[in-house]
Amino acid sequence: MEPTLFLRRLGLFALLPIGLLVLIAAAWTVWSTKAWLARCVEVQGSVIEMVRMRDSENTGYVFSPRVRFATTEGRTIEFQSGLRTNPPAYKAGQTVQVLYDPDVPEYAVIRGFLSLWLMTVILGFIATVFLLVGTVMIVISRRAEQCLSRPVTS
Repeated sequence: MEPTLFLRRLGLFALLPIGLLVLIAAAWTVWSTKAWLARCVEVQGSVIEMVRMRDSENTGYVFSPRVRFATTEGRTIEFQSGLRTNPPAYKAGQTVQVLYDPDVPEYAVIRGFLSLWLMTVILGFIATVFLLVGTVMIVISRRAEQCLSRPVTS
């Protein structure tokens, strides 16, 4: 098989479909997050401690805030944020805005860009890379094929 044909097919039948699927997943996370936000209640909470834990490579530490807040019904809820950072993003005693679903207040999040949209950003970036590389492979392989198929004139 000619290298230009292989590259074009790889871009067209592998990279572009993968990029489109990941883009669909990113769109789904946007829809899902917006639907969740529509159900949410926003209240003030307080960071009661920064929990220190080992990072995934076991080479250092990351910090996750443990937050306490009161629901609109008066229940006190504590949760630990899934967002882990180094350096710590919050300080013990800091007031934060908390979003929670009244049906499941235990699954609350701190209102912040990364807490809400990190997965969408990651999926959007991955989709963009696949779509861009796939498109570039198709365009370059077509141009290379055109250059290679021209007769050589002296």
